[in-house]
Amino acid sequence: MEKEKVELLEEALRCFNTTSNELQKSYALLSDEVRRLKVELELKNKALQESTLEQDKLREQAERNKRLAALGEMSARIAHELRNPLGSIELFASLLKKGLSEEPEKQSWADHIHTAVSAMDYALSNMLIFTGKTNPHFQKTDLKRVIEEASLFATHLLKQKEIHFMQSLDALTEPIDCDEDILRQIFVNLILNAMDALPNGGSLKITAEESSQHVQIFVQDSGCGIPEDQVSKIFDPFFTTKNKGTGLGLAIVYSAIVAHHGTIEVMSRVSEGTVFTVTLPKRQ
Repeated sequence: MEKEKVELLEEALRCFNTTSNELQKSYALLSDEVRRLKVELELKNKALQESTLEQDKLREQAERNKRLAALGEMSARIAHELRNPLGSIELFASLLKKGLSEEPEKQSWADHIHTAVSAMDYALSNMLIFTGKTNPHFQKTDLKRVIEEASLFATHLLKQKEIHFMQSLDALTEPIDCDEDILRQIFVNLILNAMDALPNGGSLKITAEESSQHVQIFVQDSGCGIPEDQVSKIFDPFFTTKNKGTGLGLAIVYSAIVAHHGTIEVMSRVSEGTVFTVTLPKRQ
């Protein structure tokens, strides 16, 4: 009888040990599965967040395009309406100046009128460029040369403001399809915009990267930066933080890049500087 009890106890212990081992294996497998599922969930959450951010970015871009289209149409109408009377004012100012050849003081008044008309005409020209009515004429172009020419335009001002300027464009090895006149103006505007952020000197750097499908140009300054609540507005027409200017410079840049089927992004920190990233397709 005692022997049977011992055997039963031993059998019970064996069953217990077997069950315990199986439970440990199951627990280990379950722990591994939980870790795997946790990693998978984290990856999916990250992908979802990135997808949400991308959707927000696309939605913001679509809304900006809609605003630009509406304001562009309005600006074009205003510009054309104003140019006719401005032309008349300029003509009469020229006639007035000729008729006042013996009255230098009054002649200077006519000069002031002419200067004011020229300034207004320049502003209206910017408005017309901003509307995007001018379609790009695409042709194979050396983008490196175009950016270098844009930089050359600002050389004197860069020296005058004691801005340390550096550009590294050797990555641009292949020509791209673009309108070189429009792109030259884009980079002139970006350079001038960066210089405005460097009233007391600093550094301005232009670099480039190239892939099989796209080129990327980075315009980076060490200037005052853009407040976070203003970053989303800087490409909106007529928005400016400067005492002077129409607020059309970056809006024109944005419209021109969209016309080239490209994108422009900005990263900025107050008191640290700003980076504009222009991405353009190589082929249209």
